[in-house]
Amino acid sequence: MELLVTVAYVFFVRLIFFDYKLLRFNLFWKFVVFGLYIAAALTEIIMLGQFAPYSKQAFVQSYVIPMAPQYGGLVEEVYAKPNMPVKKGDPLFRMDPSEWQYKADEQEAKLAAADTNVAELAQQLEEARAKVERTRADLALNKLKQEQFGEAAASNAVSRLRLEEVDEQGRSLAAQLRLDEAAVRSAQLALDSVVGDKHTEVAEVLAALATARYNVEHTTIKAPSDGYVTNLQLHPGGMVRLKTPVMSFVSSEEHWIFARFLQQGAQRLAAGDKGEVAFDMYPGKVFPVIVESVLWASGNAQGIAAGRLPTDNEFHPGMFFTARIKVTGEHPDHPLRFGASGIVAIYSKDAADALIFLRQLEIRGESYLNYLFNPF
Repeated sequence: MELLVTVAYVFFVRLIFFDYKLLRFNLFWKFVVFGLYIAAALTEIIMLGQFAPYSKQAFVQSYVIPMAPQYGGLVEEVYAKPNMPVKKGDPLFRMDPSEWQYKADEQEAKLAAADTNVAELAQQLEEARAKVERTRADLALNKLKQEQFGEAAASNAVSRLRLEEVDEQGRSLAAQLRLDEAAVRSAQLALDSVVGDKHTEVAEVLAALATARYNVEHTTIKAPSDGYVTNLQLHPGGMVRLKTPVMSFVSSEEHWIFARFLQQGAQRLAAGDKGEVAFDMYPGKVFPVIVESVLWASGNAQGIAAGRLPTDNEFHPGMFFTARIKVTGEHPDHPLRFGASGIVAIYSKDAADALIFLRQLEIRGESYLNYLFNPF
């Protein structure tokens, strides 16, 4: 734009002083002609550049999400179409779910068996308790016999050998009672082994079943947000590796602009500053913007940890700072396109109205030039 204005100014001076000779190009008018040009140049460089910084290196960014299957295998179906809008949660493509479905079916069968096993454990506990009661009854009967045989042995009604047999049977029953009570405790522990409100065996199978169902569900890869798929190369029948990106998903839920400003003009940039942007793809249109943040850092200044000192050739002083800018308001007829480039003018809080007006004229002139090929 500056070059175009310079050419127009030179052409205008030529018409007045040389072609039509409306005025004599004497010393006074030389001072006027060159003075005006120098004043305009200083206004552009010093005033506009400092208080209303301008960037010709601006482009639209959005979130680009690499979509990858959680598991490798055969691509069964591709639902997404290139550059066609989709909603959050819409399926993009599906992997063959057969392997995981078989595992889910297997775990469902194991779940039924686990429920049966838990019922059997309850039955075993009841049987162990019944056995304890029988052994206790037999032991009580044995104690009664011991008393009766003891009295009879004292009067020589029965032999001492018979009494010893009854005593031995009592000791055997006492030992059996301890074994039966231990079996009850073991059965009770097995039945009381729970996670939450589920038996451990059932909980283990339920966890495996949930994993298998999760895997089946995630064989269908869905859109993480509103957006579209671009550069689609995936096709049914293709084999892909696990967690390997196979398509790029561009989110349409949020867009922002990154613009680079010379450090001389970036010093007054601040979050909340208002400005305007003109995109190359929308000639004659200027959109209001606001500065969201300024990246007060440059990769040129970043040092790299190494076991040596940097050389002179490795020093590359940075010239720019980057600002993140957002278009304000809704513009349905002129949607922001990912990667669209343009020019940005920011009006700092210290900028005078006259400077803002000049910068507004400049950015609108640049925008209208986009109707033609604009090399400026």
